[in-house]
Amino acid sequence: MRTPGLSGAMLPAIRDGSSLNQALDLGYRQVLVERGSLLAMLGPLVAAARQGIAIFVNLDGVAGLAGDSAALAFLATDLGFSGVLSVKPQLLRDASRFRLRTVQRIHALDSTGLETGLNSIVSPAPYAIAIAPAVAVPQVLGTIRLTTKAPVWGTGFVTSADQANEVLSAGADVVSSSHSEVWLDFIRIPLRSVVAQ
Repeated sequence: MRTPGLSGAMLPAIRDGSSLNQALDLGYRQVLVERGSLLAMLGPLVAAARQGIAIFVNLDGVAGLAGDSAALAFLATDLGFSGVLSVKPQLLRDASRFRLRTVQRIHALDSTGLETGLNSIVSPAPYAIAIAPAVAVPQVLGTIRLTTKAPVWGTGFVTSADQANEVLSAGADVVSSSHSEVWLDFIRIPLRSVVAQ
C-alpha cells in the first residue's frame, strides 16, 4: 500500500465536512476543497491544517470566499491553508504574495482552451498546473511541456482508480477525484509506471 503524498498521488476533492473526514480517515495528508461552503466546514479544515494537512482551496468553486487580497490573507495567515487553485491569473499572482502555493487550472476541453490557458500562465510560475478534465492529460501533456515544467495535476471526471492510474502513468504528478470509493481503491492499487512515494 502506498502512502499518499503530494507527488504521484491522489488528491481527494472534498465538498463538505463528511468528505473531509473520509479522506483523513483513509490517511490522506492533503485535500482540495473543490466545492461547497467554506464557512460550513471551516472548523474541521482549520483543525486539519493545524495537524499538518495540506489544504488547497478552489477559489472559483467554493462559496463564502471573495476573490480579493483580504480573502487570500485570511486563508494563508489566519487559517494556515497551503494553497489555492484558480483559472484567474490575477488571483494567483496575488496569492503568491501571501506564500500560498498557486495552482493554475486550465480547461483543456479543446485546443483553443488549452492554448489560452497556457498563454495565461502566471509569473511567478505556479506551484502546479491543473488540467481539467483529468482524462485529457495523456493527450495534452506533450503540449504543456513545451510551455512549462511545472508539476501537472489532473482534476475532474476521475471516477475510478484505473482512470487515476492512467492519468498518473501519462505523466501527471497528482490526480484529483471527488469519489471516496476512488480514494479507497486508489490506495489499494499499485501504480503502473509511477514510482511509489
